[in-house]
Amino acid sequence: MVEAQVEPPYPPDYEVRALREIATELGKKDWNYNENPCNNKSSWFTPPPPPKVPEAINNSTVTCNCSFPNGECHIDGMLTQTSTKWVYCSFTRH
Repeated sequence: MVEAQVEPPYPPDYEVRALREIATELGKKDWNYNENPCNNKSSWFTPPPPPKVPEAINNSTVTCNCSFPNGECHIDGMLTQTSTKWVYCSFTRH
């Protein structure tokens, strides 16, 4: 049996623009804006390391909520590491 995997929809452009502005402020250059930040398979996601393996030096993880009734995905958080600090942003919708 073959399982079909569906690519999540892209988040709205204004959310991706916000990530671009944050990346500029942090000096991040490793995010690929041609890829979907909600797919957990790209430069937007650093998987956890196997047991007893150190964390990745360039950790970047963007999380999305794709459970909206109309099928939309929205960015709901970001954890990233710069050369000097960890940064976490939580995005909320009002």
